[in-house]
Amino acid sequence: MKYRCHLLNVLVLGTFLLINHVSYSQELDLKSYIDLVKKNNADLKQSEKQVLIAKEDTKIARSALLPSVSVNGFYQRDFNRNFLFINDFDGSLTRLRTNFNNSVNSNAVLNQTIFDLAAFSAVKIVKLTEEISILNDEHLSNELVVQASSLYWQTIYAKESVKVLAENSNLAKDQFDQIKKLHERGIVSDLQVQQAEVFYKKTLPILKNTENQFGKLLNDLKILANIPMAAPIALTDDLETIGTSDLMPGHEVDLEDRPQLKKLKKEVEVTNKRIGIEKKFWYPKVNLTAGYNYDAQANDFNFNANANKLFFLQAGVSMPIFSGGRNKAKIARATFERDMAELQLTKIKRDLLNQLKTAENNYTNAMANIETYKETILLNENEVEIFKKQLRLGVVTSVEFKESRLRLTQSRLELLNAYLDLHIARLQVLRIKGQKS
Repeated sequence: MKYRCHLLNVLVLGTFLLINHVSYSQELDLKSYIDLVKKNNADLKQSEKQVLIAKEDTKIARSALLPSVSVNGFYQRDFNRNFLFINDFDGSLTRLRTNFNNSVNSNAVLNQTIFDLAAFSAVKIVKLTEEISILNDEHLSNELVVQASSLYWQTIYAKESVKVLAENSNLAKDQFDQIKKLHERGIVSDLQVQQAEVFYKKTLPILKNTENQFGKLLNDLKILANIPMAAPIALTDDLETIGTSDLMPGHEVDLEDRPQLKKLKKEVEVTNKRIGIEKKFWYPKVNLTAGYNYDAQANDFNFNANANKLFFLQAGVSMPIFSGGRNKAKIARATFERDMAELQLTKIKRDLLNQLKTAENNYTNAMANIETYKETILLNENEVEIFKKQLRLGVVTSVEFKESRLRLTQSRLELLNAYLDLHIARLQVLRIKGQKS
């Protein structure tokens, strides 16, 4: 009995925790969702690692200009005795040992580059590459924020479309119920009842498809922010959360400050540096080497009695004479790469200006459409209310009421779409100008 009570308590507790988990939803507004994306997105994490890799590459390149020091040494024990035999003038033999029991050798070498223009330029290129990786990370972060914001507003649009279509379905159901009551009183025909039922059933597939689309967009939001698919989330914003009067940025921003264009400029600078490296191929390279060598042998361990010590300082100069046209081809290739980078920079600037103009036009059109659709909705709502009363009296047909209902639904959906266009246009303007939301 005691065991059964304990088991019952465990089951009750488990059921409570399960219900609590299912009923809990993480509430997210746009800002909190963007924070999650910045924190958890896999692409951003990879980009951050690329920045760290570029920093280490810079350290590696700079180390080539610093002195390198190496130390080597060994100890050898000979277990055999080797002798040299010499014939003396008296006919006897003299035996001389030619090896020692113990041998040691050690050396230390220091190398330092004194003059190498190509190496100096290579360090500058690696440093520019590091700066490019930082700008690329910033550009990716900005693009990801715009992508996440656009997806967020599309999901909000789908959620509110579900509400509009559900209300449309309820209106169709009310119409069907009213027609049935009128049919019972003998006011309308069987055909009108059948029409009202068909009109109601036609609203259900569209509603279901929109609900499925909303669920898919929610899953896309989770994937982008690396949220577990089983975790429920609730979006708290609506398309009218931000007032339309302050959506458009009010001041101009120089496009040259955008991370994308800065990155392209750095790439042009890198290609110029590479051209400089190839042109410096014929310059001499000077390096300095200093070394110390210690070599000693002894039958016991008194090595100082039979040791050789050597300290040397060496300056080396190397200069290429003929490369078989390889260097000339490298210069030509680097020049072509520089030209391509400059053309890409010009193209991106032109595309951004065109995109900015389009986004500003879309914003202006969306603002105008919002005001128009608001007025249209008021008229459609009044019309539906009038038709509801007339439907109870049997004055209007089910077809006329259906058309009035569809006009209201269409106007509401168009208003939602205009708000979505407004948010998307605003995001595009902010993205192109490099401004923060």
